[in-house]
Amino acid sequence: MAVAKLYRISNGVGLPGYSALSALADLLTIARNSPRIYDGALDKVLEVFNLKHGTVRIFNPTTGELELMSHRGFPVDYSEKYGTINIGDRSSGKVVRTRGPVLWDNIQTDSSCSYIYLRKEGINSLVGVPLLAREGVIGTITVASLKRGRFREQEIQLLAAMGRIIGITIENARLFATLKNNVDDLTKLTLRLEESDGIKDRLLSVISHELRTPVTVILGNVEILMDGIFGKVNEKQRDSLLTVRRSGAGLLFQVENAIDVSQLEAGAVSVYPDPFTMQHIRDQLMEMFEDEVRQKKLNLQWEIGSTMRQLFSDRGKLVKVFRNLIDNAIKFTEKGSITVRVSGPSEGGMVQCAVEDTGIGIPADRFSVIFDPFHQMDSSHTRLYGGMGLGLRNVKRTLELLGGGIEVDSAVGKGSTFRFWFLAESRRPE
Repeated sequence: MAVAKLYRISNGVGLPGYSALSALADLLTIARNSPRIYDGALDKVLEVFNLKHGTVRIFNPTTGELELMSHRGFPVDYSEKYGTINIGDRSSGKVVRTRGPVLWDNIQTDSSCSYIYLRKEGINSLVGVPLLAREGVIGTITVASLKRGRFREQEIQLLAAMGRIIGITIENARLFATLKNNVDDLTKLTLRLEESDGIKDRLLSVISHELRTPVTVILGNVEILMDGIFGKVNEKQRDSLLTVRRSGAGLLFQVENAIDVSQLEAGAVSVYPDPFTMQHIRDQLMEMFEDEVRQKKLNLQWEIGSTMRQLFSDRGKLVKVFRNLIDNAIKFTEKGSITVRVSGPSEGGMVQCAVEDTGIGIPADRFSVIFDPFHQMDSSHTRLYGGMGLGLRNVKRTLELLGGGIEVDSAVGKGSTFRFWFLAESRRPE
């Protein structure tokens, strides 16, 4: 306990009293988180006053009763008979009501004292003081003597000061226990969440890997059928096979996204740079999205800086970044265009890119969560748009891996622009 606070509490009790309070404070500092704090406090008080009889009671605001926490000098059955008392009864109750010391100098002859039990024990003098804390009276401490007129004014002041120290210590112990319980609960919750995330990640990884093989087989067989290896395919059959191929390719894309995200989150992804040009990536993606763009009658256009040279970075990962963003743009755009812009690299080696669409747009309050895993722009049970909510998470983590980042600018009904950047070395074509 701070010296200044201890001095304020001990004011008026003299040097011996200050020493006693200091010793009590030291003891309670050690025992404040122990269930024996009540026994320790009472034992120290009785030691200071050279007494054998005393009690500590704590007020229960729910029941309105004082509950016995510790007692010394009384028979074993004392706790059974007087384990709880109403604040309207006896000296301890009077202490709570008056919020100050209560003294009986001669219990044996004082008719105002109803302690028949104490008379039988030969008790003559008794004094009780409140245990005061910031929230008020939280309990009482009472000491008794076989001698008549045992307690002087200065001793009562010292006991009252001790009551304040004990009260504050008990309140701090309660706060500490509450804090510890909250921390324990939070720790358990965190462990459950981490375990849940771990199970989710493992499940995601297993399911994704188990799905990739059969989907790949399905797509391979569709290509074989479309090539006419098992016979000529008419237009109606070809249209059906195209639908299967398109749906299968979309499913495989989502499965690969799930695998990528699980590996990125686990830190199990490495960067493999190789030389490429943005024109080659553009041509690959234009062919990839040709059917979807034509079906929705959208205009997919690219604007690549005329001074761009061959780049050196992880081409495969960048293709996935552009593919995810273009796929999202097509998905959420019913009419209009998607524009992909690429420029740079800057002197620092940063390539600046943007994917802009004229689609439904994103509410501003969703900007901070759209890059979270499994976040859906449309989370209702009647969702109009497919997807697992992993694409943008994949994009963000991949760009971070490549030394870059991403941000979004959008307005509902006016489309969206995803601006992103990545580090790449610029080279002259060999």
